Amino acid sequence: MKEREERLLPEMTNEDRRKMLYLEETGGLPTQIDRSRDLFFRFLLGCPSRLNLLGDLLNSLFSVRGCPRIEQLELRNPNLHPDGVNLKESRLDIAVVDEQGRHLNIELQRENHKHFIPRGLFYLDKLFIEPLGGGEDYGKLKPTIVICLLAFDLFRGEERCVWGFRWMSPEGKILTDVQQLFYVEMDKARERLLEICHRAELDPDPVLTDEERLRVWCGYMVNDELGVRLVQEVLTKDKVFREVNAAEQSYWGTPEYRYYQLRAQMAEMDRKAIEETHIEEATAKGMAQGMAQGMAQGMAQGMAQGMLKGRAEGRVETARNLLQMGFELDKIAQATQLSLDEIKGLMAED
Repeated sequence: MKEREERLLPEMTNEDRRKMLYLEETGGLPTQIDRSRDLFFRFLLGCPSRLNLLGDLLNSLFSVRGCPRIEQLELRNPNLHPDGVNLKESRLDIAVVDEQGRHLNIELQRENHKHFIPRGLFYLDKLFIEPLGGGEDYGKLKPTIVICLLAFDLFRGEERCVWGFRWMSPEGKILTDVQQLFYVEMDKARERLLEICHRAELDPDPVLTDEERLRVWCGYMVNDELGVRLVQEVLTKDKVFREVNAAEQSYWGTPEYRYYQLRAQMAEMDRKAIEETHIEEATAKGMAQGMAQGMAQGMAQGMAQGMLKGRAEGRVETARNLLQMGFELDKIAQATQLSLDEIKGLMAED
């Protein structure tokens, strides 16, 4: 078994170990790996001995976007120092620097949320300014790239799956490329996997393009059946994917990882249940408020209409009495605010 820091396993308490051993004995640990979990993502691509795998993934992406390729990577501390009034702490999924001095942050995101894009910009800016200490020269700032691998569609209705953003005017003038943000919508990237699979099955040693490699990576990371099959059964002569498969077997053969996946799944279900409860409570509260408001408005409207009707009936009765007393029509109209035609109509009725 590899060392703990190589396996990236969190320290396990005695209580957690007791639960894990019980679940292992009773068959309660998960039997199906979820490759879109942060722990597996960091295990596979964030270990010093497997940085070649991360380099393959990044070069596939950079080739598609026309960016300089990577020759060498070095892991950096993923914990960004807190700063500012609120001392906001940040922990990146994977942080590396390449031989060109570019600082890269690679994030795996399972679900979208309303603060997702601002969060990515926050990481981009914080990673960019981190090398700059107090009073130091701005020349120490390094090109910074944040890469978000998404297990959801960020730009719905769009066919493309790889997006790159940098500082640019609306007219297309590039201000600088020292900060770049990439989004890879992995679900969209799976679309050509069947075609790749058919071609690879006919060729005993297929050579994939960088775009095809990126699609295989994406399909694998989101547990797509074809993506997993390509890595585990079809591309067996591909050195990178052969190492990916071996790393997965090592990971999933470790009970601790299966236990932590179970905990992550349970925490996610609890969070979603709480969110659904809040939504239901908010909906019920909104309906109750709406009903109460509607009843209040109905009662107020009914009272107003009743009062208007009562006042109108009172003016008519007053006019009839004044007619019987022989008052002139214009005097009656002035006293009751009824029109002469309305008063003449009363005379006809009587």
